[in-house]
Amino acid sequence: MDSGTVMNDKVKKDLIILVALIIVCAFCARYFAKGETLEEYASAKVSDSSVTQNEATIENTDHAKTDTTTEESDQKNNLKNDSAVISNDKNTSNPNDNSGTTDKTTYKSTDEATDESADKDTDYEVQDITNSFYYEPLSEDIISRITGISYTENPNISLDDLRYLSLLYVDFNGETRHGEMICNKSIAQDLLEIFYELYKNNYQIESVKLIDEFEGDDVKSMLANNTSCFNYRVVEGSKKLSNHAYGLAVDLNPFYNPYITYKDGETRISPVGSEAYADRTLDFPYKIDENDLAYKLFTGHGFKWGGNWNSVKDYQHFERSN
Repeated sequence: MDSGTVMNDKVKKDLIILVALIIVCAFCARYFAKGETLEEYASAKVSDSSVTQNEATIENTDHAKTDTTTEESDQKNNLKNDSAVISNDKNTSNPNDNSGTTDKTTYKSTDEATDESADKDTDYEVQDITNSFYYEPLSEDIISRITGISYTENPNISLDDLRYLSLLYVDFNGETRHGEMICNKSIAQDLLEIFYELYKNNYQIESVKLIDEFEGDDVKSMLANNTSCFNYRVVEGSKKLSNHAYGLAVDLNPFYNPYITYKDGETRISPVGSEAYADRTLDFPYKIDENDLAYKLFTGHGFKWGGNWNSVKDYQHFERSN
């Protein structure tokens, strides 16, 4: 046998061995791939990738829903926090209790409570108003101020039936002022809420002082356009006790909202000088009518307005029944 023949036989053997190895390797690969072909394996990989992407999309959607829900919840909480609430001192008693125990109720809103940590050396308008809106039983100082003037001993109402009301208001110059009022304890909470809303809405009131500063004289108080409540007196021109005598009536900006009586064909307007404001068809500042914020607040708290009376017109007057 020549050398060429031997070389050819050797090459054939090498090729046969190589092919056999390839077949064996392919069989092993198929076995370890659990019978999947390369095409099937690639197809499965694509499917797994799609599932993973879908799961990621769902997860992101869930996160978005959670964020939206959280945001809506925060918005609702912010709306709640903007509403005004009553904060009672821990040792306060029921304001309608006749026991005489000291009670002080303060009107505050939660957004104002946040301002308590603010700088106190600021203008009066931006100071925390919590300490200015409150009512409490009459102190010895207040009793001494009103005794013999707006209050005299009587069988109809006692000092224990009254409350001292502290408030803020916006005057005719747009400035914040401190006001004080004495009222029946049964309407103290209502007045606190009403005057707080008036103040918050920049409703202008010229003066809010105890009528004792006008010697208990209703006419002098009206001429000064003073807003007041309690004054133990009778209805003008009669012997009947006014609701002011019980602390159940408020006269608001009285000079611009006069008291008008009709008797024997004669029209009488009080106080003198307020005649220009008797014609309620005219438009002028500080006029109380059914579109006025004060009217809406007082009537919303169960008060009756003297402007709706027939026999007389008392446009300044809001009262609750005894």
